[in-house]
Amino acid sequence: MRRHFRGFTLVELLVVIAIIGILVGLLLPAVQAAREAARRMQCSNNLKQLGLACHVFHDVYRAFPIGDEPRAAGDGFIYTKNGTVTGLLPYVEQANVLSVPDVTGDWYSAVADSDIEKAVLPFCVCPSSAGGSLNPVALWGPAGDEIHNPSVGVPQFAAMNYAFCKGVNDSWAVDWDRQDQNVSGFILPANGRPQRGAKKGYTHGPIPASEKGMFNRALVVKIGEITDGTSNTYAIGEAAGGDNWPLCRGVNCTDPVFNGQRFPANTGWIIAQPGDEDQPAVLGTSAFGCTMERLNKWPVTDSWMALGGDRKAQQRDARSSANGGLNSTSNFRSQHTGGGQFAYADGSVHFISASIDMLTYRGMSTIAGGEVVSHTE
Repeated sequence: MRRHFRGFTLVELLVVIAIIGILVGLLLPAVQAAREAARRMQCSNNLKQLGLACHVFHDVYRAFPIGDEPRAAGDGFIYTKNGTVTGLLPYVEQANVLSVPDVTGDWYSAVADSDIEKAVLPFCVCPSSAGGSLNPVALWGPAGDEIHNPSVGVPQFAAMNYAFCKGVNDSWAVDWDRQDQNVSGFILPANGRPQRGAKKGYTHGPIPASEKGMFNRALVVKIGEITDGTSNTYAIGEAAGGDNWPLCRGVNCTDPVFNGQRFPANTGWIIAQPGDEDQPAVLGTSAFGCTMERLNKWPVTDSWMALGGDRKAQQRDARSSANGGLNSTSNFRSQHTGGGQFAYADGSVHFISASIDMLTYRGMSTIAGGEVVSHTE
């Protein structure tokens, strides 16, 4: 007897392939959504860790970490010695990071292209951010301030995808200048301890309560000063980097191309200094965020200290850009669809819609504005 073996016809094969394709098409969005949900949860956990570290710091020093630790330079201008993350390292089990041989206590002392610049802190990296754990920062390389050896090229820094909230004030003011150092009893702020002694005082200041956030230059905030309530006040928000988030110059800017280039909103956790008029050719951001402009504004406003003709006066000018100030601070931004996540002053983390009312958004960023607002999931 003859056996007949029947195989698939071409039509049947095409039908099977089509069915498999449809099933894969149906499953793929679900898989991608599940992965993004996991990334968003990890991002939330990072913010939670940073928020809790701030509270442990407060338990030790009776104040939250200083926004940045200023340093006076030979030109009479006040630069930045260290940022907030540096002060938090002992409270996230990373105190050993600053013990590497190529740094001597402040970020300016770091050797070009060094291990400290590339020391990735996992809780500073949102897995959804397109920039990755190491990202190029042109501002602090050959095209910007010559801190680095020009032969190295644009350096890679361990990423910082979160920003400490300055409220709705985008100035870079301090309330003292170089001459104050020579006054008996003056002590520079260190690791969050309040400064004391003589101060010149802000010009056009101090920063109004309706604008003041938890962190700012040379600013130390105690929990008792957050009269709007810790559960109603932003402490830290997302600050995504990578090519998806190009920078532009100044408040209300719309052009992502600057000097013929696109500069991504990248920064490193160790970088404490924002850009200023000494670096006119490149754009940069910082470890601070501001609610002067909306969440997820694209392109991202750069962080910029416009020093003006009189540096000694301009560096103490506390006016926001809305009130005549010349500076800008980058807006918060997130790779998560529909909004971004914020750690609050009480340590909780909430997702904020990108369509949040601007008065509410700004009110949530200040510590003592007196607004009656609540978070928006």
